[in-house]
Amino acid sequence: MHKHYDYIIAGAGLAGLSLAFKIKSSPILAGKSILLVDRDTKQKNDRTWCFWSNENELFESIVHKKWSKITYASPSIEKEFDIKPYAYKMIRGIDFYKHTIAYLKEKDGVDFLFDNIKSLNSDHKKAILETDNHKITSNHAFKSYYENIDFSKDIFVWQHFKGIIVQTPTDTFDPNNAHFMDFRVEQDGETRFFYVLPINKREALIEIAVFSSSIPDPSFYDPFIKKYINDTLGISTYEVIEEELGAIPMTTHNFQKKTQDRIIRIGTNGGSVKASSGYAFKRIQEDTDLLVSLIEQNKIKKYNPRNNRFLFYDKIMLDAILSGSTTGETVFTKLFKNLKPQTIFKFLDEKGSFFNDLKIFTAPPTWPFLKSFFRVLR
Repeated sequence: MHKHYDYIIAGAGLAGLSLAFKIKSSPILAGKSILLVDRDTKQKNDRTWCFWSNENELFESIVHKKWSKITYASPSIEKEFDIKPYAYKMIRGIDFYKHTIAYLKEKDGVDFLFDNIKSLNSDHKKAILETDNHKITSNHAFKSYYENIDFSKDIFVWQHFKGIIVQTPTDTFDPNNAHFMDFRVEQDGETRFFYVLPINKREALIEIAVFSSSIPDPSFYDPFIKKYINDTLGISTYEVIEEELGAIPMTTHNFQKKTQDRIIRIGTNGGSVKASSGYAFKRIQEDTDLLVSLIEQNKIKKYNPRNNRFLFYDKIMLDAILSGSTTGETVFTKLFKNLKPQTIFKFLDEKGSFFNDLKIFTAPPTWPFLKSFFRVLR
């Protein structure tokens, strides 16, 4: 480990490792020195990323499972869809960590530091990182964790979740069909849904996601998961072979507002999480692609990945749900009742035309969105 690097990446999660991987894959930047800092050694499967795509990904080789069909369910509808040319894909955290870390360890000029970060600051000439045991500088630093951010003036909600991988003694699941969203769970004034991702006929990830202002104790989820497996899926005998627990901030906060020279926010800390849905994997890949392109052109100060009409749409969607004007169940049920999933995917990917946007906002009842439109304007 050196005292000075071209780049420090503070946080070796999805965004940090993706950025380092792409810098070292660039013929222009391959000679740059990188220090990745994290207190966790990334030795366990702590999360799962899912996303839809109609093309092969940079990390296609580590896709654990993909589905060509999805099912949407609520108390009023249960509908199966063929989503071609899209596929719904799953990448396990541990596979991503092993793949990217092994690649980076083979490259010259890449160091890892597993230590607790105390501070990350900068002056006009350099970024300065302090950990419990080291003080290191770099030309630029990329920060993927956040701390002490005031969300009081922003639209904000946590999407928190708990999932278990279950194994059944007999064939139970359709390995080609993912339960994309299932609202057949007590809402209690929140937005709650399950998804079921079959890995094979006897194994599946079953997870509950909840939108709320605070994160509960991990035991909160267990009665809902047990009831859903027993009553909704009709499974009485199963073994839990793995668990995951996490939380994602869904917010309209402006993460890209620069507070210090030579420090760039990335990942969750850079606003890459889709505010209205919580999806992040593909958005982080798009944002890191943009960032690497600007670094190659020596235009790093111009980095600002999200600034389009969809930011305004996210504010309207979140406000409508969180204000009580409508519910997540109502919005998504109307969308999947009236539209094809491909149309919804285009909107959530921020790829569709303005005509496609109108389809999304007119599929559910429009009055809640109109009220939120004027609230957001104010």
